[in-house]
Amino acid sequence: MKLASLMSPSAWKERVVEQAWQHLPGPRLDPVTLTWPVEREALDGITVRFPRVYGWKSRAIWGNQVKAALARWVRVEDRDIPQPFEGVFNVEFVREGRRFNVVIETSDYPPLNEKAYAFADLHFKMEYALEGYGERDHLLPGCYVNNDASLYHYLPRLRQIRDHAPPRYEVHGRFGLSMAKRRPALEKLRAATTFQFYGGEGKVRYRAFLEEVARSKLVIDLPSMASMTFRLMDYLAIGCCIVGPPHTCQLQVPFEDGVHVAHCRPDYADLEEVCARYLADEVARQHLITNSRRFFDAYIHRDQLATYYLHHCLERLT
Repeated sequence: MKLASLMSPSAWKERVVEQAWQHLPGPRLDPVTLTWPVEREALDGITVRFPRVYGWKSRAIWGNQVKAALARWVRVEDRDIPQPFEGVFNVEFVREGRRFNVVIETSDYPPLNEKAYAFADLHFKMEYALEGYGERDHLLPGCYVNNDASLYHYLPRLRQIRDHAPPRYEVHGRFGLSMAKRRPALEKLRAATTFQFYGGEGKVRYRAFLEEVARSKLVIDLPSMASMTFRLMDYLAIGCCIVGPPHTCQLQVPFEDGVHVAHCRPDYADLEEVCARYLADEVARQHLITNSRRFFDAYIHRDQLATYYLHHCLERLT
């Protein structure tokens, strides 16, 4: 963002709202029911060591959120851990004095980093291909993280808005400027005659983006270099009617069309038609809103992410 926009009255107002949402009393969320329960006693003496420096600086977007999630359950430390592999970060799982190498692959692309897999005692892969990777004895889907950990400060109010405030927008989507592959979909959305599209390629601050999403009847999921995106995880967290092309990767389990998301064709030929159908069918739209939120709470929430990793580490690293 340009300096002038950062210093504008609207930008200062947004910062005030951000602080209010983060620090003033508001609605609360119930704890999630763990899909992979772990006994607290089994975590005594467990330490997970994270790298002080990531091989690629932006890898910290993933690493810091995984670390924060695990820190709610076990001791975490920063250490000087070599990071020799592209598209992954290496952590150390320490149990009863024994150290195990755990690889978390965050590459945007489905192919497995074979060198990292050979090094790992346990390998978690985000962007896990739907067809799998054949017979692998220590490879698991790696789940995903949100755009920013501040989501959890905002989420109670966002869900309250979603459930009780009247929508402002029919169809919403904001996307980066650099992805030419998204432009055909954006052109179809802008040219649509059956609804009004809001968003496009402009940027707003994270909380403001999330509130726009919560006030939208329907949101658009467009892949970037990867099939999964941070934006999709934010949609799921709030609970949205999500429309987009089929995913080529999965989290711990695949999405179901018409249950968690609504698929259009990969070439977006029927994108307007699918959006219009769900805008006209409030029951079907609410079905997706409810189930997308349930999916997040069951699989992606930071406590699910942490206990999923810990469950498998405890089970496999002995």
